[in-house]
Amino acid sequence: MVAVRLRLLGVPSTHRDALVRRRSRTGPTVYCFQGQTNGRGTASRLASPPTPGGTHDALEEIVNCGPLPTAAATAHTPGACLPAADLEAAQWQVSAGGRANSGTNGNGSNGSNGSLAAAAPLAVQLQPDEHAEGQGSMPAGPSTSPVAAAAAAQAEPLAPPAEPYTLQKKVALAGGVLDLVHLEGSRLLRIWMPPGYSREEAARRPLPLLILNDGQNLFDDTLSFSGCSWRAGEAAAELITSGQLPPFLILGVDHAGANRSLEYLPYKPGTGPGGFRSDAANWPGGGVGPYLERLFIEVLPWVQATYGAATDPARIALGGSSFGGICTLVACMRHGSRFGAALVESPSLWFADERFLREDLASYSGPWPERVYLAMGSREFTGTRPQQAQAGGARWDVLMVRYCEELAVLLGEQGLGPDRLKWELGEGAAHTEAAWAARLPGALRFLLSPWWDDAAAAHASDLFFTSPRRLQAGQPATLFVNAARSTPLAGAADPLQLRYGFNNWSLGTGEAALAPATQLDAGTAERRPHERASWQSFSFVVPHKAYEMQFVLTDGQRWDNNAGADFYIRVKLPQAGPAGNLSPEAAVAAATAAAEGPADEVASRSASCLFFTTPEVLVAGAPARLYFNRARSCSLADRPNVKAHLGFNDWQVGAQDQGLGPTSLWRGEGVDWWATQPFQVPEDAFDLTFCFADGHGAYDSNDGLNYTVPVWQPRSQQGAAPRTIASSHAIDHAGGKLHIINLTKRAGKERWTEEKTLRVWTPPGYSREGAPPGGWPVLWLCDGSNKFEDHLAHQGHAWNVGYCAEGLIRHGVLPPFVVAAVDSAGPMRSLNYLPYKPGTGVGGFRGDAERWPGGGCEGYMRRVVQELMPLVEHEFGTATDPAKVAFGGGSFAGVTALYAAMHYPHVFGAVLAESPSLWIAEGRFLQDMWQYKGALPERIFIGCGTAEYSATRDHERPEIDHLLLCYYQEAARALEAAGMRGPQRLRFLVEEGAGHHEKAWAWRLSGALTFLLSPWWGEV
Repeated sequence: MVAVRLRLLGVPSTHRDALVRRRSRTGPTVYCFQGQTNGRGTASRLASPPTPGGTHDALEEIVNCGPLPTAAATAHTPGACLPAADLEAAQWQVSAGGRANSGTNGNGSNGSNGSLAAAAPLAVQLQPDEHAEGQGSMPAGPSTSPVAAAAAAQAEPLAPPAEPYTLQKKVALAGGVLDLVHLEGSRLLRIWMPPGYSREEAARRPLPLLILNDGQNLFDDTLSFSGCSWRAGEAAAELITSGQLPPFLILGVDHAGANRSLEYLPYKPGTGPGGFRSDAANWPGGGVGPYLERLFIEVLPWVQATYGAATDPARIALGGSSFGGICTLVACMRHGSRFGAALVESPSLWFADERFLREDLASYSGPWPERVYLAMGSREFTGTRPQQAQAGGARWDVLMVRYCEELAVLLGEQGLGPDRLKWELGEGAAHTEAAWAARLPGALRFLLSPWWDDAAAAHASDLFFTSPRRLQAGQPATLFVNAARSTPLAGAADPLQLRYGFNNWSLGTGEAALAPATQLDAGTAERRPHERASWQSFSFVVPHKAYEMQFVLTDGQRWDNNAGADFYIRVKLPQAGPAGNLSPEAAVAAATAAAEGPADEVASRSASCLFFTTPEVLVAGAPARLYFNRARSCSLADRPNVKAHLGFNDWQVGAQDQGLGPTSLWRGEGVDWWATQPFQVPEDAFDLTFCFADGHGAYDSNDGLNYTVPVWQPRSQQGAAPRTIASSHAIDHAGGKLHIINLTKRAGKERWTEEKTLRVWTPPGYSREGAPPGGWPVLWLCDGSNKFEDHLAHQGHAWNVGYCAEGLIRHGVLPPFVVAAVDSAGPMRSLNYLPYKPGTGVGGFRGDAERWPGGGCEGYMRRVVQELMPLVEHEFGTATDPAKVAFGGGSFAGVTALYAAMHYPHVFGAVLAESPSLWIAEGRFLQDMWQYKGALPERIFIGCGTAEYSATRDHERPEIDHLLLCYYQEAARALEAAGMRGPQRLRFLVEEGAGHHEKAWAWRLSGALTFLLSPWWGEV
């Protein structure tokens, strides 16, 4: 393959492949491609010589071309020409520009997309390209690398929006996301967010921000003039995921094209000493002041408000290269109080005949940022002009280095010692993005390491923390351990050993030696000796199927295993159901993929269930599958030829029979999954009702009540939501407001088994607009009529949740939060709260419950999660992050709470189970708890009394009281075996003499909420 330069005095051929089109200010238009004997050409990054001030004498566009004429493909000798007949008009599009007047025509006017008119006569000359740079060449054929994919996504044409600060595109880059935001004209802001970024998290804990000039050159090789970008996203991601730097944002501000030098320089550049930069004689300058004013007064506040970027100047850095480096130096002198670190790469100190260096910098005596990184290559001039190396050009290389050496001396004289100033000479490095990319990781380590100070201070008394704060499955992370805080390992001299695993030690176990984390120890150097930390770290990737991490520490002889409970770190679980911002098409596509894909993960979490669906949240207009656990069915466990009878909207739509076939899913005791073929959910469906039968008189229809699950409809679809507010009124209650909400009835016939009333308590000072980032924390409770007002409670005494919550908030025990309580369905309470019929208990001590229904627990939970929670979120601004959502109930609803703990830990981060009726179905639910092996909430509280039976009846049966207490103790042991070890996660409280009633639950409520919800302080 031979690199050639195609010089055209006319226009390109219509037989085009991928040419790089350059239009020189002083010479003819240039097309660069790699000629091949197969008659095709592919794009090649053949840069014309750049000038040392960060400018190029040519402009560059990409033209997508078809096959080149054979003459062009085979003529590799100088002077070969294409016939004029092969050349016609072609469309072209600007895709990149130089660091000076890029984006302009040769006469300096602004360039734009347009058509090149055919002209005659036409002359085309092929000659070897003397300035081809290997690092800039594009490979033949399509690339599948992540970098190439991100570059291609960025390079796609963007429709010009009408308003500034409009998001145009999101691009996955280096494990994070790059937002392309319209600023003006074709100019963009490019905001890179690190892996694991959360807008809600950033709003609570603002992320440090690195601002860089020349945004076009930062992330995408195809947009950078030299063909190689700074690779800023990749450099930042590597430093973050390896624990060398904390997560931070990058803001790249596109340069102004023809006005680049105007915005970046305080004066016109001129031609430099001896006129060696005569090409810059007419370039503009003097506009750096307005540019910086706009950057700090307009752009920066918008980024801070939109992305949760830091406002503390110590957590903001500014940088640039070439003219952008001069701009950074000017900002240090004029706006130094707005940022705390400066990155100055290859500053063009030759401009304005050295006036800026000799006068402005020399006379400046004001403060400088806390840290400054200054760098220059040893071949800044000849490295991009190899033909000048033998013509005396090396003297300009020496001059560029001397400028920086003088600047370093000046900064040293003004108080910047080696801890504040790093001056680096890049041996053999040129004035290119490739050189700046190579030095970027080291520059960021030096400049941004003080950004760890916040974490070191916040966790000074902690044994460990992670970066990012919340682990995510499939994402890299770093564990930091403060060895000085481990009492069992006090005085350990060598780095500690870590033994770790995931999902209760069932996944990804391993051992590793912790490495010294000096980047954190530096932030604690000023503390008193007894407060000194000894941080060590370990970087890893969280397994894709992880939901929690466990670890212990050892020095080889002693152990710190959290008093036998092991140390626990939560892995962030995906949100329930389709994302609310998905388009209908995207929601249907996701549901289709789930229905047609493997179901192993869902099946493993549903082993104790009678059924599940894929997708787990049914979507109107999408396919679905129904899975039936035959081993869990009392009537169909050993029956062949079982079918599912199903229909939608209370059997009014799409009634059908679906045969159930065996699956390849794991089978074991109590687990035997059969499934339907995929079936279509109608677009107007709001629920799915079904039962199972063998065709010979044996049914599992939940005693004639059937099984029902809701169907989710994309928000942008037409039609009413399944549940809306029919009426509501508010009363003063416990210093806040109690909103009593009556829900609308569903379409079709009345659903008397479903929820009709919500009671939402909002705390004193509440306003929807005043919600903390991510929404108000919210506690969801069952049996709403028993929660607030005594006259509505079952036994004349309510839980008094409002008064309890108000007291805890007023005394600073808990942050303000909302309580949402769902009234029960009256006689159908047991149907909705229990996963199966209650029965009479062991020995028949609950004969009164023999005919009570059950089996509707899953349908109830889906209605709460998919219908009622979105309604309350919309009306009251409540949170959806599990870390700020809790669920609870007592008695039958206590069973519901434990069911939610096992099946909805991705929705509820804390669960309150008061006196759960574990006697149901002769202890069957306890068996389910022992069999459960999946994720659990971060915290669970179980409360009970020693007289659960006798204290609520006119006769005593101490043997039943003892039996119930044994059930509660066994439930606590089952949770511990599943991973809920240690007092930080599981609280089991037995109250002497207490019975099974609201008064006892109200008595224990304050302590339960304090244990469950106090971590909310870290989330608001």
